[in-house]
Amino acid sequence: MLTRMSRRPGLSAALTGLLAAALTSLAAPTATAAATDPMFGAPVVGQCFDMDVTELGEATYSEAAVDCSVEHTSEVVAVAQAPDGVAYESKAMGRFALETCFPAQRRAVGASRLGVRLTAYSLGYFAPTADQQAAGARWLRCDVVLVAGRTLAPLPHRLEVGKYPFSDTVSRCLAGRELAVTVCTEKHTFRATAALRVDGRRFLGERAWKRLGERRCRSAVHSSYFRFGWPSKAAWKAGDHALICYTQTRT
Repeated sequence: MLTRMSRRPGLSAALTGLLAAALTSLAAPTATAAATDPMFGAPVVGQCFDMDVTELGEATYSEAAVDCSVEHTSEVVAVAQAPDGVAYESKAMGRFALETCFPAQRRAVGASRLGVRLTAYSLGYFAPTADQQAAGARWLRCDVVLVAGRTLAPLPHRLEVGKYPFSDTVSRCLAGRELAVTVCTEKHTFRATAALRVDGRRFLGERAWKRLGERRCRSAVHSSYFRFGWPSKAAWKAGDHALICYTQTRT
């Protein structure tokens, strides 16, 4: 997801955050391979995997699960049957993925819609492989991951974040010139200190978001130099209405 930020009135920068990958075109099942089990090959909620950032960006993921007691970087938090007649590469499927994965993520980490935006937890979603689809699979999986800049951090054995303020090991910070989202245990220059709900049904334009962020975040940060971010249009439609305010840090 591309999130735009603003330093101060008149200045802006782009922040690219790791979120779910766009589902690309996959081979469609043949007419002679109409299996009766749409969940063929689907993983199980609670399974853990050791994937990297590149794999997170793929449309499918077929590596074997690992024991959750050893180091791992993703955990399946939802598996849902995909709507009939909706192509995996379509916008409708992308929206279905977000509407399925966002609530699952919140339940898994034990945080509210706004609270989860103050963490570095993110999402990946995956379709069945071409072979699985050829066998009739029609499912979509949601994985929770923990972002650490250009890599994925190992997940804690318990995903629950507890009460705010959250531990630095899961809190959301920004690092480097690219302002990459990272856990706050890593070197960083900004920390998410507020997630503010934005009311309304209509998604705002860029200028409106900048005005809103500059006005509302000014009293929600602890530094004169600050940044803020907002959801993509797709994420907004799926229920993410959070304006995230970042305080400058010295770490």
